[in-house]
Amino acid sequence: MPLGLAPELDLGNSFRVNPKSNVPTLLFSGTLDGRTYLESQSEAIAGFSNATQVIVKNAGHNLFMSSNKIQDTIDLFMEGRRIKKTVLTVDLPDMVPN
Repeated sequence: MPLGLAPELDLGNSFRVNPKSNVPTLLFSGTLDGRTYLESQSEAIAGFSNATQVIVKNAGHNLFMSSNKIQDTIDLFMEGRRIKKTVLTVDLPDMVPN
């Protein structure tokens, strides 16, 4: 939104500071994600002291339905169990139209 039209909607620089948290957090990053790059996500969560980042090779932004491995990882996290595999590999998406 062009803030010049409604400058009162700008939340200011303090809003743009990266968050800090010690709450257990599970984050998934797809190596083919064209919206949220791995480096950008790592930078954004630098203040999360209790985060587990899982890299999903061959997955894009909407990676949650790409493999049962992802749901299995979510289940482990929700059960309070340790995530041992922080890199998952899924099949490459079919990029050729039928």
